[in-house]
Amino acid sequence: MSTTVKAAVFTAAGAPPTIQDLVLPDPGPGEVRVRLVAAGVCHSDLSLSDGTLPQIWPAVLGHEGAGTVEAVGDGVTEVTPGQRVILNWAPPCRECWFCAQGEPHLCEHALDRALGTYAELTDGTPVYPGLGTGAFAEATVVPAHAVVPLPDGVDPAAAAVLGCAVLTGWGAVVNSARVREGQSAVVLGLGGVGLSALQAARLAGADPLIAVDASPAKEELARALGATDFLVADGSLTKAVRALTGGRGATTPSRWSVRPRSCARRGTRRGAAEP
Repeated sequence: MSTTVKAAVFTAAGAPPTIQDLVLPDPGPGEVRVRLVAAGVCHSDLSLSDGTLPQIWPAVLGHEGAGTVEAVGDGVTEVTPGQRVILNWAPPCRECWFCAQGEPHLCEHALDRALGTYAELTDGTPVYPGLGTGAFAEATVVPAHAVVPLPDGVDPAAAAVLGCAVLTGWGAVVNSARVREGQSAVVLGLGGVGLSALQAARLAGADPLIAVDASPAKEELARALGATDFLVADGSLTKAVRALTGGRGATTPSRWSVRPRSCARRGTRRGAAEP
């Protein structure tokens, strides 16, 4: 048995995607099929599509996705059909050396799924899932441990970016910079990841919390999301930050200064496209 869905299929590095029919097999043991309702576009998808990051073709990219479990394979008990979920593009195996050491974000097998085919075109051509997920489609088949249940009442369009962008910003603040209450913090660049880092720093209790961007138009949104101060990136930035922090300077949970090791290890400068 199989299911045919529409998908954005990439056939080569630098080539634009085309909408084609994709034949998904029924989920096997330990797998689930998710009917997608929302997907985010990450800079890593661009890097895969243009050859900056390695990708086997043809492929369906997209790794920020949310949807509803449509079918489950044998042995799946974590989720049930009809349950809303978001995709996890780097699910830890919980068995390798890194997982055993309490570092699941460095799992040796997190991207194994991306190296194998998961579907076919109607002519039988095998297709690979970008970063193991293949979210730029009406549906996808992934391991059961690659989905996370989504609470009721959460907008799936907002939830989709939890799979990468939001947690990248949050992880930079909490895991890498380890911002604590009362510390000053600067967020450089207010794109999707930067705004996520800004909100995480607010939740961590950073004060002052300085948002920096090249565009003055970002100030209103930055303040609405928790920034105590806003600076335009120019030659006076360093002095301005010191003036706002009593001369001490600040922690910088930004896109360049610190990144979650899982993204850095895979060569993904997550958020590099954000202005």
